[in-house]
Amino acid sequence: MTQAAWHLNGVRLGPERHPRLLVEELTIPQGVTAVLGESGAGKTSLLNCLVGFERPDAGTITSSGEARHQLAWVPADGGLWPHLTAREHLTAVLPDASANSLDPDQLLDRFDLKDLADRTPRFLSMGERSRLSVARALAAQSSRLVMDEPLEHVGESRLSRYWSAIRECRDANPIMVFATHSWQIVLREAEHVICMADGRALWNGPVRELYERPDSSELATLLGPANWFEPDEAETWLGQETSSAICLRPEKLVVQQDEGRFEVENSISSGSCAEVLLRDPDSKRQRTIWHTVRDEPIPPGTRVSLRAVLTAVVLMLLTCTGCTYKEDGGPALSIEDSRQFSLPVEGAMLPAPRGMMYGPDNALYVLDNAGRIVIYDQNGSLRDQWWMPEYSVGKPEGSHLLKDSRLAVADTHYHRVLFFDEQGTVVGSLGSHGTGPGEFIYTVDVAEDDDGSLYVAEYGGNDRVQKFDREGNFLLQFGKPGSGPGEFQRLSGLVWNDGMVYVADAINNRVQAFRDDGTFEKVVADSSTVGLHYPYDIAIAPDKSLYVAEYGAGRISRFTIEGELLGQYGEPGRGPGQLWTPWGVTVSHDGRVAIGDTGNRRVVELSL
Repeated sequence: MTQAAWHLNGVRLGPERHPRLLVEELTIPQGVTAVLGESGAGKTSLLNCLVGFERPDAGTITSSGEARHQLAWVPADGGLWPHLTAREHLTAVLPDASANSLDPDQLLDRFDLKDLADRTPRFLSMGERSRLSVARALAAQSSRLVMDEPLEHVGESRLSRYWSAIRECRDANPIMVFATHSWQIVLREAEHVICMADGRALWNGPVRELYERPDSSELATLLGPANWFEPDEAETWLGQETSSAICLRPEKLVVQQDEGRFEVENSISSGSCAEVLLRDPDSKRQRTIWHTVRDEPIPPGTRVSLRAVLTAVVLMLLTCTGCTYKEDGGPALSIEDSRQFSLPVEGAMLPAPRGMMYGPDNALYVLDNAGRIVIYDQNGSLRDQWWMPEYSVGKPEGSHLLKDSRLAVADTHYHRVLFFDEQGTVVGSLGSHGTGPGEFIYTVDVAEDDDGSLYVAEYGGNDRVQKFDREGNFLLQFGKPGSGPGEFQRLSGLVWNDGMVYVADAINNRVQAFRDDGTFEKVVADSSTVGLHYPYDIAIAPDKSLYVAEYGAGRISRFTIEGELLGQYGEPGRGPGQLWTPWGVTVSHDGRVAIGDTGNRRVVELSL
């Protein structure tokens, strides 16, 4: 059992009739804990009591015995010293000189304060003061770090970089508590969360548990959009009978355009998430659904159906009253080293990676949701970047570097494949909008065989793979919409190897194999054999093993071409060793694996 950092019992702050804080019993564990709530919820009162700035009027607060000087505090107002410069703020709190001491100048540089090192707080902006307060707390290298809405005045485009600096100091700060009103930061940074309202703790537990298995619709919305179905609603909208409520997050629910039962009344997109108002013509009910944006916005009047992504889990929850879901992972991948990095910012936007691939020289090509192709050399340095010629209606998903050095990009929402030369100039295209041979709905990925023939995967009603010769002439096609052998529901990636085409079949939770003449061979792996949950990309390694990015499970799985599971990496989350809706995966010739950790807006690179 994890040792408690603090334990509160019967704590009251303020008068009995109108207390600012009233906690019957609360345990704060070691690790990273977020205190989540709106303004006036009691977050600051709780943190003030933890650090001893305020004494409760009743009750007790006990800790695990750490001395007071081992605690660093970022108060709500920053608590800066008006007579000290930015550099002096850091040097004043540095522990006794040791090999592990932080370099003040390096820390100032991490928070973009190096050029302001000789300024006192009165000559700093609110955002600069906010960053200095955090940098000072990190410089103290205390075993406990308490931060009241840190980086509150910092722009969104820089937040990820500064939180990355905080994470790098975890060894020096094994116990960290921070207050925030942002559920996005909680999901990205915390392991544990305390939800506050009216001075009381509504919920206390692991972030993942609250996100995936909340006890009520009110608790579910504390961590962002959620689809909460009471039993009668589940029967209407999901077509399932259940004796208990079901919570499906946006990434777990697909709104599929397939002439289904429901009609779209309105759809509003807010980045990667969309809010769609559906109407059931039979019951005359209306329902707002949150789902992850994967295709073009759905126009009013479109007929759709709802599909749960994690089919096995959802069915178990629907049929098992009182059961607890436990996801047992397979063997872990053996990782020698890992690193993570963000893509270059674009204005105020921190773009997220999508498809990716390594070239023959081990350069990494990344497609992002800003509409760019970003290229890193084998040493990890940014080598080049260029834009797709069109991207206003949607961004590309998959690419392949051809043997003639052209980059083929599945320009998803423009119903084609584009070809770029090494300078980023468009030198050709393949396909147009339609359902016939050589036409596409949504192209999603491209592969090439030893003869230079191309294989193009598409979805959106066609759900098939088309094969072309090196001149772009149509040769054949295989697959159709459905869930049977050789059929697809939302193709999401493919690779060719030794006369075989391996296809990630996302909604069917499986990888299928075909001969390159289009003959169906077998299901290589699925949810029942290796536990696949919404496979979104597939790559093949030099040893012929397959790597699959599981969008729904937040992990990468490696298995043989016969379907034997060899290892897995990751779990859903925002921290180290965790992935959030991974979109792409690729393997280099020297054994590195790059992952498009899309939900966390970062690239993760593993050395095996």
